[in-house]
Amino acid sequence: MATFPQVEGYKIVKNIGRGSTSTVYLAHAKNESKNMVAIKVIQRSKLSKSAENAVVTEIGVMQKFKHKHIVQMIDFLWDRKNIYIILEHCDGGDLSTFIKNHTKLPEKICRKFMQQLALALQFLRSHNVSHLDLKPQNLLLMRSPQLTLKVGDFGLAKFMSEKTQMENIRGSPLYMAPEMLLHSRYDVKADLWSVGVIAYECIYGRAPYASDSIKDLCEKVKKVLPIEIPPNQVSSECRNLLLGLLKHDPSERMGYTEFFKHPFVDLDHVPSTESYEKGLVAIHQAVKLDSEKQYKAAFCKYCIGLQYLIPYSQNESDKIKKEALQLKLKEYTKRAEELKAIYVSKMKSNSDETSDKSPTSSNDDDRSPTLLSLCQNTPQLASAVEIALSGQMYLVEGQYEAAVEKYKVGLNLLEKLLEKEPVGVRYNLLIKQVTEWKSQCENAQVLLQTKDQKVDQAIDVTDGFSSLTKDSCVIQ
Repeated sequence: MATFPQVEGYKIVKNIGRGSTSTVYLAHAKNESKNMVAIKVIQRSKLSKSAENAVVTEIGVMQKFKHKHIVQMIDFLWDRKNIYIILEHCDGGDLSTFIKNHTKLPEKICRKFMQQLALALQFLRSHNVSHLDLKPQNLLLMRSPQLTLKVGDFGLAKFMSEKTQMENIRGSPLYMAPEMLLHSRYDVKADLWSVGVIAYECIYGRAPYASDSIKDLCEKVKKVLPIEIPPNQVSSECRNLLLGLLKHDPSERMGYTEFFKHPFVDLDHVPSTESYEKGLVAIHQAVKLDSEKQYKAAFCKYCIGLQYLIPYSQNESDKIKKEALQLKLKEYTKRAEELKAIYVSKMKSNSDETSDKSPTSSNDDDRSPTLLSLCQNTPQLASAVEIALSGQMYLVEGQYEAAVEKYKVGLNLLEKLLEKEPVGVRYNLLIKQVTEWKSQCENAQVLLQTKDQKVDQAIDVTDGFSSLTKDSCVIQ
């Protein structure tokens, strides 16, 4: 029978992990067998001076900071032999095991984890803390009430401002930033390289520089071997994030502000009380516009509201509330689809009616054919406009995934070309059309999301939607 250390006030159940100087046990308070905790037992005799300082740092950081995506430290104790850090128990294991069990993760799951990791890093950066050992093994998961990622193991963390430069190697080589691995000099952006490696591993099931030895790893990093990101396996947003984070030169690497605002991470729509309120406001506005027969504006507002409320409904832990909310969202999605049909039908009709008009026409409804005519002598512009127009046609046909992809490609090309476009009639028309296409692309994304959403029947509607009756969404 295994012999466990004695920890005052707790009963240890089993060993759940082991490191070079510590062992982690599953335990519970002696009088509360249902509330499980993890106890990290650190042998003091095995600690060097630097390792002892790391433990002090870990306790200090975890004691000071409370955040839903950071493993919570409940207490710490010590005696002559050991230091005991009592932590919340994460019943889903770590991200490394999760990835191995699934081989690779769908983009939707990767995005969820990136959002949660970004929220934790946003909190840490607000307190000038760098983790410096971010890796899947240090990202723990909670299964209930929903799958939640939490950052753990702050043994190598440091208080670092944006201008701080460090010179000692810290972390795990496979996830270590090139500047740290090769030159032992780094700043706060070192954590962002690690985030890029973690995201890559989620998507592809392996680290970008997977190696059999540290020597082999260093050689690959020294040679700045290109990191393969197959274009057809991930969305353009995911690809852009990976390329931005996995820059060998930290001066070229994506910064924290850009990371937190990145469309793949999309922190603005992370489920929260604030996002729920924003969604409700947009839906109220949509219903009002709908009743006033302003169908295009109502459609856009429905889509904005759904962007906030769909993730919120997916994150709702109360089964009855979740079913009720999703039932109401199904009604709003159906109404958005009906309005889309009205609005794109009119858009298509206008396009047909104006296809023979002069390229100098100033009618806003004629922008697409006018642009094609104006861009005939500039092949790159003409090609970009045609790609975006194909996205518009896919939207009309209800092929939302194809619509989003075409819009993004076309808009990306147009934004680059607009930087060199001289101010004039064509420039003004392009700016107006790009703005409209961006809105249409966002709407197509929402409709794609709702198309994939599984909605079950519910008994009642939630309080937040009680004033928005089904009748209020019917065209008069």
